[in-house]
Amino acid sequence: MEQGQTSTEENPSQEGLRYRKKLKARLAVERAALELVIERGYDGVTVEDICARAEISKKTFFNYFPSKAAVIVGRLDAFPDDERLVEILEEHDEVCYLDVLVGVVSTTVTSGVDEEIENLRREALRSMPQLFFHGQRDLLAVQRSIAAALRSYLEERPERRMLAGTSVEEEALVASSTAIGLARTRSMLHVCGEAAPTAAETRRLIMAYLSAGDDRVS
Repeated sequence: MEQGQTSTEENPSQEGLRYRKKLKARLAVERAALELVIERGYDGVTVEDICARAEISKKTFFNYFPSKAAVIVGRLDAFPDDERLVEILEEHDEVCYLDVLVGVVSTTVTSGVDEEIENLRREALRSMPQLFFHGQRDLLAVQRSIAAALRSYLEERPERRMLAGTSVEEEALVASSTAIGLARTRSMLHVCGEAAPTAAETRRLIMAYLSAGDDRVS
């Protein structure tokens, strides 16, 4: 290292300062985007409009978000990699693994979001529920990651399996798809209500709904 330079190890506060500056900038982009969508509707807002409101360049915008949909619905690019996801599942062996996965998805989307941003997002989604279905490519990438992690996890812990008589591959596919659906339902319930239901409460609600459907068919 050249004389006069300082590493983050020597000055760890610099790393914290950079994080806070990045978080402040990201929240400014989210605030600008959500305010514009509430004012004009999703289709009436462009990335250029968001950049103008937030006073940033398009390059800066794409440093934080991969698309307009991502800034409106919430970021999923910080989702844990497969290895870390397996570790999280192992750390919560006493909990239904679906609840763990739904919690991870929900926490990833809301990570670093303040109350003002959360309220703006709820307002935007409440007025335009169709926005829940934007950003499908991000969710597909998350689903693939969940399926890969579950395959590894369930092969090592067969006692945690929930679908007897099927292959690990089949269970991982069903579970990853279900986890995404539960996370989305939980978000929708939060938007429509006041407090967000827990992952377990959301799962039990879906189970009760499906059971009621079985009763009607029979």
